[in-house]
Amino acid sequence: MKTFRIVTVLVCAWAVCPHGRAWADGVIRDGVGAISTGRGGTNLGFADNGAILLDNPGAMVNVGGRGLVEADVDTLVTDVTYTDLKPNNVHADVQPMPLPELAFIKKSADGNWAWGVGAFAPAGFGANYNFQNSFAGPQKYRSIGALGKILPGLSYRVNDRLSIGGTCGIAFGHTDLEGPFYMQSGALRGVPAIIDLQGTNVAPTGSVGLQYKLNRRTTLGMTFTSMTRLRENGNMNANIYGVAPSPIFSGFNSQTNINWPRSLAFGFMHSISSRHRIAADVIWYDWKNSFNQVGLTLTNPTNPMVGALAGPTIHQSFPMNWRDTVSMRLGYEFLPSNYSTWRLGYVYHSSPTPNSTLNPFTDGVLLNTFSVGHSRRVGRAWLNASYQYSFGPTRHVGTSALAGGDFSNSTFNAQAHWFNLGLLVPF
Repeated sequence: MKTFRIVTVLVCAWAVCPHGRAWADGVIRDGVGAISTGRGGTNLGFADNGAILLDNPGAMVNVGGRGLVEADVDTLVTDVTYTDLKPNNVHADVQPMPLPELAFIKKSADGNWAWGVGAFAPAGFGANYNFQNSFAGPQKYRSIGALGKILPGLSYRVNDRLSIGGTCGIAFGHTDLEGPFYMQSGALRGVPAIIDLQGTNVAPTGSVGLQYKLNRRTTLGMTFTSMTRLRENGNMNANIYGVAPSPIFSGFNSQTNINWPRSLAFGFMHSISSRHRIAADVIWYDWKNSFNQVGLTLTNPTNPMVGALAGPTIHQSFPMNWRDTVSMRLGYEFLPSNYSTWRLGYVYHSSPTPNSTLNPFTDGVLLNTFSVGHSRRVGRAWLNASYQYSFGPTRHVGTSALAGGDFSNSTFNAQAHWFNLGLLVPF
């Protein structure tokens, strides 16, 4: 069990850096790997990189040659600011964090089948602040919610135009919360505490996709990705205020329930000429049925006073009330020669997060992303690089819907910079 937890945490660390983070559509990234991110995350109509295992497994049989191997490092740098009337005006701690992605794809000798396996970090959330709390003074607010995926996949060429494929793999989830927390439901609703919570587990995950060659210049793509339901087991320590003259301590066994959303995506790639290509992907994310709330179940309190007050099992429901979103990704490629490719991209999506539940533990406030990328052939290999810049408007919270009102009358602003480097070797 100890080895399992170490491996799981290492895989999940790909998904978030340990300081201030701001992601993209909610907390899902606008593309993975240098090639896709350089053209705005568009990938459904392409078959030129290893991230198609994540974005459209039906494309694997359409890769050039016999297959490919790819390794990428995507590095996130953020600028996140939180203010309120306590008064706080703080920037989240910032430390660049490299997130690796790996992929291998191989086609059969007759070109009708392809298989592959990849490891990706498609989503996450988190923050690390130090600011004034209403009941405990200066405190650290730290959160990590990480999602990593290992995806074996298979693809089949149905005919000269249609290919299909799917993945069936493992999702690794890890949650880590530290700081002031108001109990959100049950007998202890509104009771303040300082908590330290960790949870880790795995769950099945997968997708199905297809590509259809409309004509020699235009390729269509479609992918459905399943919801990932994680029940992360761990423990929580808490100093609980307001139920005795001084804070009381208790440890608990914990289970944190986090659902990462299913999605449905449509897209195309069109070659205007031999040197110019455009692409567009539209992706729907089912946030309403996944981030409606985060559930927390606490059992076996070590302090008998807590058990007497709230019982041996304490159910907490952290309200999120996120809305569904639709991402629009646009991409352009210029191929001046057989040894060079330039890329541009733009992404727009609304924020799934209502003002009433916005808090510094999770973000989901970025709306716009611009990107640029370049690939250069060196021998058999391609060296790939891209940069993404994401931003959104300053968000304001009036009366918070969270019990305790800790984040009422606050503002939140975020920007994010992605620096992506990769090496792809076709064979």
